Amino acid sequence: MLDYDALRCFHEVLRYGGFEKGAQALSLTQSAVSQKIKRLEQSVGGPVLVRTKPLRPTPLGNELLAHIQKVSVLEEALNIQSGLTASAAPLSVAVNNDVLATWFSQVLAMFSDTRANPVHIVNADQTQTRDILQQGRVMACISQTGTPVTGGQSLRLGTMKYQLYASPRFIERYLSKGIDAEAVMQTPGLLYDEYDVTLLTDYQRECLNMAPSFTTCHWYPSSHGFVKMALDGVVWALLPTLQVTQEVNEGSLVSLFPDKELGVPLFWHWITLDSAALGDLTKAVKHVAKQQLK
Repeated sequence: MLDYDALRCFHEVLRYGGFEKGAQALSLTQSAVSQKIKRLEQSVGGPVLVRTKPLRPTPLGNELLAHIQKVSVLEEALNIQSGLTASAAPLSVAVNNDVLATWFSQVLAMFSDTRANPVHIVNADQTQTRDILQQGRVMACISQTGTPVTGGQSLRLGTMKYQLYASPRFIERYLSKGIDAEAVMQTPGLLYDEYDVTLLTDYQRECLNMAPSFTTCHWYPSSHGFVKMALDGVVWALLPTLQVTQEVNEGSLVSLFPDKELGVPLFWHWITLDSAALGDLTKAVKHVAKQQLK
Protein backbone atom coordinates (compact mmCIF):
# COMPACT_ATOMS: atom_id res chain seq x y z
CA MET A 1 0.00 0.00 0.00
CA LEU A 2 1.25 3.47 -0.85
CA ASP A 3 2.46 5.75 1.92
CA TYR A 4 0.24 8.79 1.37
CA ASP A 5 2.13 10.97 3.85
CA ALA A 6 5.26 10.34 1.83
CA LEU A 7 3.37 10.98 -1.39
CA ARG A 8 2.21 14.36 -0.08
CA CYS A 9 5.80 15.20 0.83
CA PHE A 10 6.86 14.26 -2.68
CA HIS A 11 4.10 16.44 -4.13
CA GLU A 12 5.03 19.49 -2.03
CA VAL A 13 8.74 19.16 -2.72
CA LEU A 14 8.03 19.21 -6.45
CA ARG A 15 5.49 22.01 -6.15
CA TYR A 16 7.95 24.29 -4.36
CA GLY A 17 11.01 23.17 -6.33
CA GLY A 18 13.13 21.87 -3.46
CA PHE A 19 13.31 19.97 -0.18
CA GLU A 20 13.74 23.03 2.02
CA LYS A 21 10.72 24.97 0.75
CA GLY A 22 8.62 21.82 0.54
CA ALA A 23 9.45 21.03 4.15
CA GLN A 24 8.50 24.56 5.20
CA ALA A 25 5.11 24.21 3.50
CA LEU A 26 4.55 20.94 5.37
CA SER A 27 5.82 22.30 8.73
CA LEU A 28 8.38 19.49 8.81
CA THR A 29 12.15 19.39 8.90
CA GLN A 30 14.03 18.97 5.66
CA SER A 31 15.54 15.75 7.02
CA ALA A 32 12.10 14.30 7.79
CA VAL A 33 10.86 15.05 4.29
CA SER A 34 14.00 13.57 2.73
CA GLN A 35 13.59 10.36 4.76
CA LYS A 36 9.93 10.02 3.78
CA ILE A 37 10.74 10.35 0.09
CA LYS A 38 13.58 7.81 0.41
CA ARG A 39 11.14 5.34 1.99
CA LEU A 40 8.67 6.06 -0.81
CA GLU A 41 11.34 5.25 -3.41
CA GLN A 42 12.16 2.02 -1.60
CA SER A 43 8.50 1.01 -1.47
CA VAL A 44 7.82 1.68 -5.18
CA GLY A 45 11.10 0.16 -6.31
CA GLY A 46 12.77 3.11 -7.97
CA PRO A 47 13.65 6.81 -7.87
CA VAL A 48 10.79 9.30 -8.05
CA LEU A 49 12.92 12.45 -8.32
CA VAL A 50 15.73 13.63 -10.55
CA ARG A 51 17.76 15.58 -8.02
CA THR A 52 18.67 18.54 -10.19
CA LYS A 53 17.87 22.23 -9.75
CA PRO A 54 14.93 22.51 -10.00
CA LEU A 55 13.89 19.00 -8.97
CA ARG A 56 12.12 16.97 -11.65
CA PRO A 57 9.97 13.85 -11.39
CA THR A 58 11.11 10.63 -13.00
CA PRO A 59 8.60 8.81 -15.25
CA LEU A 60 7.59 6.80 -12.16
CA GLY A 61 7.39 10.05 -10.19
CA ASN A 62 5.07 11.52 -12.82
CA GLU A 63 2.68 8.60 -12.35
CA LEU A 64 2.70 9.05 -8.58
CA LEU A 65 2.26 12.80 -8.93
CA ALA A 66 -0.83 12.32 -11.08
CA HIS A 67 -2.16 9.80 -8.56
CA ILE A 68 -1.76 11.98 -5.46
CA GLN A 69 -3.34 14.97 -7.17
CA LYS A 70 -6.38 12.89 -8.10
CA VAL A 71 -6.59 11.42 -4.60
CA SER A 72 -6.53 14.89 -3.01
CA VAL A 73 -9.42 16.09 -5.16
CA LEU A 74 -11.43 12.90 -4.62
CA GLU A 75 -10.85 13.01 -0.85
CA GLU A 76 -12.23 16.54 -0.78
CA ALA A 77 -15.39 15.44 -2.61
CA LEU A 78 -15.81 12.39 -0.34
CA ASN A 79 -15.43 14.47 2.82
CA ILE A 80 -18.02 16.96 1.61
CA GLN A 81 -20.48 14.17 0.79
CA SER A 82 -19.88 12.64 4.23
CA GLY A 83 -20.45 15.93 6.01
CA LEU A 84 -16.88 16.08 7.24
CA THR A 85 -14.78 19.21 7.34
CA ALA A 86 -12.77 19.26 4.14
CA SER A 87 -9.84 21.41 3.20
CA ALA A 88 -10.01 22.77 -0.32
CA ALA A 89 -7.65 20.72 -2.49
CA PRO A 90 -5.48 22.70 -4.91
CA LEU A 91 -6.22 22.42 -8.62
CA SER A 92 -3.17 22.45 -10.88
CA VAL A 93 -3.57 23.91 -14.38
CA ALA A 94 -1.16 24.55 -17.27
CA VAL A 95 -1.86 27.83 -19.09
CA ASN A 96 0.10 29.74 -21.72
CA ASN A 97 1.40 33.31 -21.34
CA ASP A 98 -1.03 35.06 -23.66
CA VAL A 99 -4.10 33.62 -21.94
CA LEU A 100 -2.65 34.52 -18.54
CA ALA A 101 -2.01 38.07 -19.76
CA THR A 102 -5.52 38.56 -21.13
CA TRP A 103 -8.49 36.66 -19.73
CA PHE A 104 -7.55 33.91 -17.29
CA SER A 105 -7.71 36.24 -14.28
CA GLN A 106 -11.43 36.60 -15.05
CA VAL A 107 -11.73 32.81 -14.86
CA LEU A 108 -10.16 32.81 -11.40
CA ALA A 109 -12.39 35.68 -10.28
CA MET A 110 -15.52 33.76 -11.30
CA PHE A 111 -14.24 30.49 -9.82
CA SER A 112 -13.28 32.07 -6.49
CA ASP A 113 -16.82 33.40 -6.05
CA THR A 114 -17.98 29.84 -5.33
CA ARG A 115 -14.84 27.86 -4.46
CA ALA A 116 -11.98 28.22 -1.98
CA ASN A 117 -9.68 25.83 -3.85
CA PRO A 118 -6.27 27.34 -4.61
CA VAL A 119 -5.40 27.18 -8.30
CA HIS A 120 -1.74 26.41 -9.00
CA ILE A 121 -0.80 27.47 -12.51
CA VAL A 122 2.06 26.01 -14.50
CA ASN A 123 3.09 28.53 -17.14
CA ALA A 124 3.93 26.89 -20.49
CA ASP A 125 3.49 27.46 -24.19
CA GLN A 126 0.18 26.28 -25.68
CA THR A 127 2.12 23.72 -27.71
CA GLN A 128 3.51 22.19 -24.49
CA THR A 129 0.62 22.30 -22.01
CA ARG A 130 -1.11 19.13 -23.22
CA ASP A 131 2.12 17.17 -22.72
CA ILE A 132 2.29 18.48 -19.15
CA LEU A 133 -1.26 17.24 -18.58
CA GLN A 134 -0.41 13.88 -20.16
CA GLN A 135 2.57 13.56 -17.79
CA GLY A 136 0.25 14.00 -14.81
CA ARG A 137 1.81 17.22 -13.57
CA VAL A 138 -1.53 19.08 -13.80
CA MET A 139 -5.23 18.23 -13.82
CA ALA A 140 -6.27 20.57 -16.62
CA CYS A 141 -4.75 22.79 -19.28
CA ILE A 142 -5.36 25.15 -22.17
CA SER A 143 -3.80 23.85 -25.38
CA GLN A 144 -3.91 24.51 -29.10
CA THR A 145 -4.28 20.74 -29.64
CA GLY A 146 -7.80 19.34 -29.44
CA THR A 147 -7.28 15.58 -29.02
CA PRO A 148 -8.05 14.57 -25.40
CA VAL A 149 -5.40 12.83 -23.32
CA THR A 150 -6.03 9.29 -22.10
CA GLY A 151 -8.54 9.44 -19.26
CA GLY A 152 -9.47 13.02 -20.05
CA GLN A 153 -11.88 15.22 -21.95
CA SER A 154 -11.53 18.36 -24.06
CA LEU A 155 -13.67 21.08 -25.58
CA ARG A 156 -12.96 23.88 -27.98
CA LEU A 157 -12.99 27.32 -26.39
CA GLY A 158 -12.60 29.51 -29.46
CA THR A 159 -9.84 31.27 -31.35
CA MET A 160 -7.12 33.57 -30.03
CA LYS A 161 -6.33 36.19 -32.69
CA TYR A 162 -2.91 37.72 -33.31
CA GLN A 163 -1.64 40.65 -35.35
CA LEU A 164 1.76 42.24 -35.88
CA TYR A 165 2.10 45.54 -34.00
CA ALA A 166 4.62 48.36 -33.74
CA SER A 167 4.65 51.88 -32.33
CA PRO A 168 4.47 55.02 -34.50
CA ARG A 169 8.01 55.79 -33.35
CA PHE A 170 9.22 52.41 -34.64
CA ILE A 171 7.43 52.89 -37.97
CA GLU A 172 8.96 56.34 -38.41
CA ARG A 173 12.44 55.04 -37.62
CA TYR A 174 12.47 51.81 -39.61
CA LEU A 175 9.56 51.81 -42.06
CA SER A 176 9.24 55.39 -43.27
CA LYS A 177 9.61 54.25 -46.90
CA GLY A 178 6.64 51.91 -46.66
CA ILE A 179 5.37 48.85 -44.86
CA ASP A 180 5.69 45.51 -46.59
CA ALA A 181 6.46 42.03 -45.32
CA GLU A 182 10.07 41.88 -46.55
CA ALA A 183 10.91 45.29 -45.13
CA VAL A 184 9.33 44.53 -41.75
CA MET A 185 11.19 41.24 -41.33
CA GLN A 186 14.49 43.04 -41.82
CA THR A 187 13.79 45.27 -38.80
CA PRO A 188 14.07 44.34 -35.08
CA GLY A 189 11.36 41.92 -33.96
CA LEU A 190 10.55 40.06 -30.78
CA LEU A 191 10.24 36.46 -29.57
CA TYR A 192 9.18 35.38 -26.08
CA ASP A 193 11.29 32.18 -26.05
CA GLU A 194 12.17 29.20 -28.25
CA TYR A 195 8.56 27.97 -28.26
CA ASP A 196 7.34 31.32 -29.61
CA VAL A 197 9.12 30.55 -32.86
CA THR A 198 6.22 28.27 -33.88
CA LEU A 199 3.67 31.07 -33.54
CA LEU A 200 5.73 33.55 -35.55
CA THR A 201 6.47 30.90 -38.17
CA ASP A 202 2.75 30.26 -38.61
CA TYR A 203 2.08 33.99 -38.97
CA GLN A 204 4.84 34.48 -41.54
CA ARG A 205 3.73 31.51 -43.63
CA GLU A 206 -0.06 31.85 -43.37
CA CYS A 207 -0.46 35.62 -43.25
CA LEU A 208 2.58 37.03 -45.03
CA ASN A 209 3.17 34.13 -47.43
CA MET A 210 6.90 34.15 -46.76
CA ALA A 211 9.58 31.82 -45.44
CA PRO A 212 10.24 32.07 -41.68
CA SER A 213 12.89 34.55 -40.62
CA PHE A 214 14.02 35.30 -37.05
CA THR A 215 17.54 36.68 -37.42
CA THR A 216 16.58 40.20 -36.30
CA CYS A 217 14.50 39.13 -33.27
CA HIS A 218 15.27 39.90 -29.66
CA TRP A 219 14.22 37.35 -27.03
CA TYR A 220 12.32 38.81 -24.07
CA PRO A 221 10.51 36.27 -21.81
CA SER A 222 8.06 38.61 -20.07
CA SER A 223 4.40 39.06 -21.05
CA HIS A 224 4.25 42.61 -19.70
CA GLY A 225 7.72 43.41 -21.03
CA PHE A 226 6.77 41.99 -24.43
CA VAL A 227 4.16 44.71 -24.94
CA LYS A 228 6.40 47.34 -23.34
CA MET A 229 9.19 46.62 -25.82
CA ALA A 230 6.78 47.33 -28.68
CA LEU A 231 5.39 50.46 -26.99
CA ASP A 232 8.92 51.80 -26.46
CA GLY A 233 9.63 51.53 -30.19
CA VAL A 234 12.32 48.89 -29.85
CA VAL A 235 10.63 46.12 -31.86
CA TRP A 236 7.59 44.89 -33.72
CA ALA A 237 5.75 42.13 -31.90
CA LEU A 238 3.12 39.50 -32.69
CA LEU A 239 0.51 40.11 -29.98
CA PRO A 240 -2.99 38.93 -29.09
CA THR A 241 -5.50 41.52 -30.28
CA LEU A 242 -7.20 41.19 -26.87
CA GLN A 243 -4.07 42.31 -25.07
CA VAL A 244 -3.55 45.63 -26.84
CA THR A 245 -7.05 46.95 -27.53
CA GLN A 246 -6.49 50.06 -25.43
CA GLU A 247 -3.06 50.77 -26.91
CA VAL A 248 -4.44 50.49 -30.45
CA ASN A 249 -7.39 52.78 -29.63
CA GLU A 250 -4.98 55.33 -28.14
CA GLY A 251 -2.68 55.12 -31.17
CA SER A 252 0.37 54.03 -29.17
CA LEU A 253 0.46 50.77 -31.18
CA VAL A 254 -0.41 50.26 -34.84
CA SER A 255 -1.26 47.02 -36.60
CA LEU A 256 1.29 46.74 -39.42
CA PHE A 257 -0.99 44.48 -41.46
CA PRO A 258 -4.59 45.05 -40.28
CA ASP A 259 -6.02 42.55 -42.77
CA LYS A 260 -3.51 39.83 -41.78
CA GLU A 261 -4.70 38.05 -38.65
CA LEU A 262 -3.55 34.68 -37.33
CA GLY A 263 -6.13 32.60 -35.50
CA VAL A 264 -4.95 30.03 -32.93
CA PRO A 265 -7.60 27.55 -31.74
CA LEU A 266 -7.67 26.96 -27.99
CA PHE A 267 -8.99 23.90 -26.18
CA TRP A 268 -9.69 23.21 -22.51
CA HIS A 269 -8.51 19.78 -21.39
CA TRP A 270 -9.21 18.15 -18.04
CA ILE A 271 -8.79 14.79 -16.37
CA THR A 272 -12.09 12.98 -15.88
CA LEU A 273 -12.68 13.08 -12.10
CA ASP A 274 -15.71 13.19 -9.84
CA SER A 275 -14.74 16.65 -8.63
CA ALA A 276 -17.24 19.49 -8.24
CA ALA A 277 -14.37 21.97 -7.92
CA LEU A 278 -12.82 20.93 -11.22
CA GLY A 279 -16.30 21.04 -12.76
CA ASP A 280 -16.80 24.62 -11.53
CA LEU A 281 -13.40 25.63 -12.88
CA THR A 282 -14.38 24.17 -16.25
CA LYS A 283 -17.65 26.15 -16.19
CA ALA A 284 -15.73 29.36 -15.46
CA VAL A 285 -13.28 28.71 -18.30
CA LYS A 286 -16.13 28.06 -20.76
CA HIS A 287 -18.06 31.16 -19.65
CA VAL A 288 -15.16 33.60 -19.89
CA ALA A 289 -13.78 32.09 -23.11
CA LYS A 290 -17.20 32.46 -24.75
CA GLN A 291 -17.09 36.18 -23.98
CA GLN A 292 -13.47 36.78 -24.95
CA LEU A 293 -12.74 34.43 -27.85
CA LYS A 294 -15.32 35.65 -30.32
